[in-house]
Amino acid sequence: MNLFSISGLIIAVTSFTLGSFVYFKSKRNKINKIWAIFCITVSIWGFGSFKVGLTLDIKEAFFWWKFAYIGIIFIPVLYYHFVYKFLGIKEKILFYALYIYGFSFFILEWSPWASFFFDTDNITLFFNSIYFVFPPTFLFYFFVFSWFAIIAYSHWELYKAFKISLGLKREQIKYFFIATAIGFTGGSTCFLPCFNVEIYPYLNFLVPLYPAIVTYAIVRHRLMDIKLVMRRYSVFLFSFIIVLAAALGLRAGLDYFWKSNGWIELTILILAVSFFPSVRNYNYRLANKYFFSSLYDSREVVASLSEQMQATLETEKIYDIVSSILIKYFHTKAVGILIYGEERQEYLIKHNQGFAFGWRENFKISEKLHKLYIEKSNSIVAEELRGRAYHEFKEDIDLFLKLGVEILTPLNIKDKVIGLIAIGPKESGDMYNNEDLAVLKIISAQAAIAMENALLYEETKGFNIKLKKEVEKATHDLVIANEQLKKLDAAKSDFISIASHQLRTPLTAIKGYISMILEGDFGKLTDNEKVSLEKVFDSNERLIHLVEDLLNVSRIESGKIQYNLSDTQLEKTVASVVDELSNNAKKKELKLIYHNPAKPLAKLNIDEEKIRQVIMNLIDNAIKYTKKGQIKVAIRQTEHNILFSVADTGMGIRKEDQANLFKKFSRGTGTSLVHTEGTGLGLYVAREMIGAHQGKIWAESEGENKGTKFSFKLPLASKQISDNKQINTKLMN
Repeated sequence: MNLFSISGLIIAVTSFTLGSFVYFKSKRNKINKIWAIFCITVSIWGFGSFKVGLTLDIKEAFFWWKFAYIGIIFIPVLYYHFVYKFLGIKEKILFYALYIYGFSFFILEWSPWASFFFDTDNITLFFNSIYFVFPPTFLFYFFVFSWFAIIAYSHWELYKAFKISLGLKREQIKYFFIATAIGFTGGSTCFLPCFNVEIYPYLNFLVPLYPAIVTYAIVRHRLMDIKLVMRRYSVFLFSFIIVLAAALGLRAGLDYFWKSNGWIELTILILAVSFFPSVRNYNYRLANKYFFSSLYDSREVVASLSEQMQATLETEKIYDIVSSILIKYFHTKAVGILIYGEERQEYLIKHNQGFAFGWRENFKISEKLHKLYIEKSNSIVAEELRGRAYHEFKEDIDLFLKLGVEILTPLNIKDKVIGLIAIGPKESGDMYNNEDLAVLKIISAQAAIAMENALLYEETKGFNIKLKKEVEKATHDLVIANEQLKKLDAAKSDFISIASHQLRTPLTAIKGYISMILEGDFGKLTDNEKVSLEKVFDSNERLIHLVEDLLNVSRIESGKIQYNLSDTQLEKTVASVVDELSNNAKKKELKLIYHNPAKPLAKLNIDEEKIRQVIMNLIDNAIKYTKKGQIKVAIRQTEHNILFSVADTGMGIRKEDQANLFKKFSRGTGTSLVHTEGTGLGLYVAREMIGAHQGKIWAESEGENKGTKFSFKLPLASKQISDNKQINTKLMN
């Protein structure tokens, strides 16, 4: 084996390994696919060069030289293709022309007319017969010139994009440009002997630098979104190089004393394979300790957080738990927790660990940034925002940079914003990758629930203290009554605490784990296992809905339920619910009929989420209690109201049951035989929500097995505006 052959082997192994990792990390990403194919093309050239350098047989060498040229022909084509996709270039003519160019030379190389490309009649041996060339033909001159032209043009496109890019994208382009420029510079020296320039291709050893630099860009600048994999890949590659160097050194040493034979090489190969896992594992431990900060197990992070969260209802302890988890696993320098104040629409800093002096008492984000990211539960990455929309969010970005904030992760529960987790830079200086952001999303979801529970608990304790003071001021005649009220209030407080903490938190954690299992995070599932887990997931969802209903009842009766009014096109909301529940109807072979009004109805000033919940409940009940037939959904406008109705051909309602239909925990006779999972709370909650909007809800049925029609009406916007004061007054009281 010689240096030329060794360089080819290293090129083949490093390029193929890099391409494989990029592809298998994100098979659906087109950019990753193209890069993987490009790397494999480079490895084809490297492997062909490796085989050429091993043989002295002209015919065999000629075959492997043609094999290597498969890679050489398509390297510039695929490189431009990657640049084309990576930069989002819209010009398609050159893109297609280059593929025609590549396949034309490929066909010519393996055709009977290959002599137009390779002059096989005049072979020249270089470098002691380990490298041979053919006198260049006209087509070969054209090929080499066009090869360099395509590479140069691709780098020119990268340079132009670099000049106008900002932030993260600029850094990615820079490292990619440098990596491939070095690689192409080294590899292109292999053309020199073809033109009788007798310079040994030592610069081939520069080519493996391109995967090394690209790996660095992936690790530090999130190129192609495979940071964690590339960290492991870099450790794997480093371990491979150590073992390969040791094996080559051992073989060279043995050659000095004994003549090489197949048994010695086989023994060295077996030793190298045997020691490789130990070397790799040692380097993993070394990298975890001294170089990288994110080679953590996401399941361990989630499990640790869940276990600690369930043990407390104190906000300060929850802040400490979240902060310590992030510092321990992410190795971040600073963590802050901010709670959202709706009245002033700003964040109050409740916890700060590691951020420098200069944090203000209040922290405000622009309304547009709040709507685009925070309300949609999307994390804000300061560096990415700076690169994408610096001028649009200049004040926000300047504030983040001043305070040293790298990431802001929302603490949301459904459509309610609880607060934010602010995170500073990592100790290692590298950026947060996609896996970090995914884990942060899980952490923020669990932390938001725990914080809301703790805040509700504190609010309940404060309410009890206030109630006690009021009772002490009461007259002697009301002492007994007040004592009873205290007991009832304590029972209600206990209920809120148990329902929101002891039920809601673990149910959410169960839902998260089952979702991760179904998505394959813990390994591939069999079909039977998947079906069973889906049933568990559905049952868990029903329990979550039950807890939500119980909490809604508690909030309604305590006057703490909030209504966020906005102008709403109700027919669109109805259409959305019908579309969502259509699959449930199909499973029972029921016809779910709904016709949108011919003309748009008047807008209503309502809480769309609450009214949507009512509509969802009514249509879902109709499906559940109808064995066969159809469900008709209708909405229309009258002079003063918007009228909504759901009519089914189901089991109907007995006359004696209709009077109690909208009371708490009330269910019609025989309904439990059809649907065993109802609680009798849905219609009660619906009545209260419709009533809060100054509307009315009712049911009609001619009796058992004669179907049921549920209807409600809401006043038009003109009347609703005058009634909003009543809603808000009712909520405040």
